This record gives sequence, structure tokens and C-alpha cells, in this order.
Amino acid sequence: MEFGTGAVKITPAHDPNDYECGKRHNLEFICVLTEDGAINHNGSQFEGMMRYDARIAVEKALEEKGLYKGKEPNKMRLALCSRSGDILEPMITPQWYVNCDGMAKRATDAVRNGTLKIVPDEHEKTWFQWLDNIRDWCVSRQLWWGHQIPAWFATKKGESLAKNDMTNNDRWIVARDEDVSAFDTNSFF
Repeated sequence: MEFGTGAVKITPAHDPNDYECGKRHNLEFICVLTEDGAINHNGSQFEGMMRYDARIAVEKALEEKGLYKGKEPNKMRLALCSRSGDILEPMITPQWYVNCDGMAKRATDAVRNGTLKIVPDEHEKTWFQWLDNIRDWCVSRQLWWGHQIPAWFATKKGESLAKNDMTNNDRWIVARDEDVSAFDTNSFF
């Protein structure tokens, strides 16, 4: 072998490809980052360190244990934020979707029955290709642009739970407004 050890790390909670692999093999999705990019309780002695500092500390810990074998440059693709240029760290968080099947069917039916005309005609193929294969719309991404999703996280008085912990997903309540959400919360407990 010319490069690497042959061992592969799989981090389903922090890599899109590993996520798919984790789903295929029923792996546990362990998140190791907090929302601000620090190492959480799953990072043992590195808990509380910012991710860049933790990388250096892990390397140092491996050296101290005699397990460090070296480092070589390895070209890779990193997702960067279009605004800040920061490296994006994939992380599983609760997501909200809108089912688009009904809207897509109405839109394709309108063109098929002639109540809507696509101009120029050559774009009809694209119209049908896209709408006949529609996927649910992830509206969670809109949060970063300031759009509020009508969902509230339910907790009992004095209870402290992490909203982004996937084991607490059943605590989310969707309602028209926060008053209705409070009513639904009372019946929830």
C-alpha cells in the first residue's frame, strides 16, 4: 500500500457520504460537535475544545501514546461558507420539510390539460422532468435567511434538553402560533 493504513473512519453524523453508508449499515449517528463548533461530551478528554484546537490536541495525544505514525498532504474537497469562507462542518440537526407532491401534480396537470402553457415549448420537457421527480423541500435551510418555521420545542418547566439532539425530536410541536403551541404542549405532557 502506498498511501494510508487501509483503515477507514466512518462518521455518519458529520459527513454526507458517511451518512449514506451509516444508513445502509444501521450505524449509530454520534454527533461530536456543539452548535458553536466545540467538541461535546462524546469527545472525552477533548470536550469543550474548539474543533481546530481539538485536532492539534488529538495529534499530540497520539504522539504521547506512541501511536502517531506521521502526516502527509492529502488533497480533498472542503465545503466552504460562501459568506465567511469558513470550513463547513456537516452536522445532523432536526430538519423540516414541505411535501411538494400535491403542488407538483397540480402544476404538471395544468400543463398537460392545457390550462397552463410553457413558453417556449422546448422548456416543457424540463418542466415535467423536474416536477414529475419532485422531492420534498427542506425549509430548515430558510432559517439562516430569517424565515420562521412555525414549530416550537416543548419542555417541562425547569427541564433543559438539547433541541438539536435527535433523540428529542418528539418534542417538536408544529402550530400556527406560539399560543396554540403552548396549548398543544400542555396536552403533550
